[in-house]
Amino acid sequence: MTPDQLARQQERVMEVVNASFRTRQDIDRALREIDRRALNAMVLVKKHGNALAGYGVVAQAFRERAALLRESASHLQENIAPLIEAQMRILQQQRLIQNFMSVENQHGADLRAQCAGLASTRRAWGKTIAAEQENARKILRQLLEEVRILQEGVEEQEYVVTSGRIEAALVEASGVPLMRVSRDMGEAVRIVARAVRDYRQQLERLQDESY
Repeated sequence: MTPDQLARQQERVMEVVNASFRTRQDIDRALREIDRRALNAMVLVKKHGNALAGYGVVAQAFRERAALLRESASHLQENIAPLIEAQMRILQQQRLIQNFMSVENQHGADLRAQCAGLASTRRAWGKTIAAEQENARKILRQLLEEVRILQEGVEEQEYVVTSGRIEAALVEASGVPLMRVSRDMGEAVRIVARAVRDYRQQLERLQDESY
């Protein structure tokens, strides 16, 4: 691997680290907003009684699914640290090999004659890199599966948003501002959807460029 390739690989790893941090922040912020809006809606439902019972069911479902999304996001975060650690170990080993090759090119036969054991050391580094790469691939596949599950949860939330807008339209004459609450919920869900989509793209780029 050339120095430029190593630099690019490190840059890609840092992009994933930053994307992970941004994604968790965006998701946490949006889910707090979802929970707050749903709680406000449930207060309105309780205040106005049976007339808003249908929307109350929607608001409760929205809160429950938001909790599931938060749990999925936590699982995602748990897996990112092992991936980054594996990637950094790979980069470290690749730099050792690169430095060794540089010295070897400079000193050639003299170095090989004096340090016959370096060749076996280099082979050992190569085996270590292969094992770390396999481990990183496994973690990355798990991360992408967690992202898929999270995206499915977001799609379910989008369905609940649609149901909420229907229920809000049915009781619009009551004067309760449920349509606005539903729009706010929808925007919070779109923030989560964008954050998860962007994060998935970062992971897929890492997968394509690294493996």
